[in-house]
Amino acid sequence: MRVAVLNPMFGRDFTKSARWFARSRGRVQRHPDYLATAVAVLEAAGHELLFIDSQAKNMPTAVLIENHLRAFRPDMCVYQATTPSIYADIESARLCREAVGGLHVLVGPHVSAEPESTLRAANGAVDAVARHEFDYILRDLADGVSVKDCRGVSYLDGGRYVENPDMPYIENLDDLPFPAWHHLDLEDYRDGAKLFPFLTAITARGCRYRCSYCQIPQVMNGHTFRPRSIKNVVDEMEYDKRRFPALKEIMFEDDTLTMRIARDRLVELCEELIARDLGLSWSANARVDLNDLEILRLMKRSGCRMLCVGFEFGDQKILNNVRKGTTVDQMYTFAENARKARLRIHGCFMIGGPEETRETALRTIKMAQELKIDTAQFTGVMAYPGTAYYEWAKSVGALIPGDWNEWVTKDFEQAATVDLPTMSKEEIDELVDTGLKQFYLRPAQIARMVGNINSWSDVKAKWHGLLSFMGYFAGNGRKKFTAFTGNN
Repeated sequence: MRVAVLNPMFGRDFTKSARWFARSRGRVQRHPDYLATAVAVLEAAGHELLFIDSQAKNMPTAVLIENHLRAFRPDMCVYQATTPSIYADIESARLCREAVGGLHVLVGPHVSAEPESTLRAANGAVDAVARHEFDYILRDLADGVSVKDCRGVSYLDGGRYVENPDMPYIENLDDLPFPAWHHLDLEDYRDGAKLFPFLTAITARGCRYRCSYCQIPQVMNGHTFRPRSIKNVVDEMEYDKRRFPALKEIMFEDDTLTMRIARDRLVELCEELIARDLGLSWSANARVDLNDLEILRLMKRSGCRMLCVGFEFGDQKILNNVRKGTTVDQMYTFAENARKARLRIHGCFMIGGPEETRETALRTIKMAQELKIDTAQFTGVMAYPGTAYYEWAKSVGALIPGDWNEWVTKDFEQAATVDLPTMSKEEIDELVDTGLKQFYLRPAQIARMVGNINSWSDVKAKWHGLLSFMGYFAGNGRKKFTAFTGNN
């Protein structure tokens, strides 16, 4: 079968493959790693693939159709969808269906959390949604399994909603082929915190932690930890380096690399990387309960350059309210040990947890400065469907948006989605900007970031970050961007 896997454009520089779906303040564009793995699964099954990340290229759907889709003549089209972009994604599917016919399927966390409302909003533009992990669902559909018989699929039958039994989670992730990066252009993906060019890798699926706001484990991959073998992970890195000799860094995007039950696996990864000496830096998401200085030093020796760390809140009560499972004291210990190990730290901070007040938010902003980390991001907590935080916000009457397209501003920027009894939406948005300004505009922080520049890749990354920072504040609330659904 001829299969087109598409990430339709919503708004200019919008990010559809990150945890927060918006035009990020750092103007980051993240690789569609789950889509790339599904494409590789389809290719391994013998199908012919067209894989285009239209969002990364800022390519309107009309251009996609005329320049690529008509010539390819797909039998099936697959679309990645998000909460803010869902109506635009449906419209893209409608335009593609009119142009080429065939079977049309939506995937992603939004349609997994809201399959019936998605199908009814689509009103015939798509044939089905694939819920949760979609690698094998798409393979089965491409292999000829009918929509009504395919596990993991939801569809409408004459107006009646039908939800087929779930597709079981993939137990042995080593069975999956490496992501099909050869379809994409590494130049399309930028991040001021990472060396350029870089790729992402996912070493495990499923997270045992129960953070109330985190959508991927609650909606897509579940809470059962399913790791790949370390040999398989490093084989992928070696494969990526051979295919892209200019590659500078791998970012491990899973949330579980440093968790307590996987510490032996983390050590094994470091030892394998030291033994193979691939000539690649690596970065990873990390938790602050990784407080073993010797492991951090081993990570540094194995090529670890930077850790993206979910500090989240500087108030213990708010941390407990979102079920983070960490302490404020652990944050200071972790940051100190990471400095001793000479690892760079990108801190992630949020405002808007249950019972958040201006006082607790200012405590988070103050802590971000005290940790002496290298870079930081501040966001409002996003209430995405399918999460415990979303259900909590609805239950207390704090959820603001009345429709999915209200999950971002008209400029596609992130905006608070809750109006808390203890803090207004306007205060959340204001304090997010305050946190960014107070963190980055300190002389000590500017000196720290300049002092970290030691390569041309660093120069390019920091220049991108500086332009993004200035662009966000220069245009916030004034600069307008156009939504692209294919008919613009």
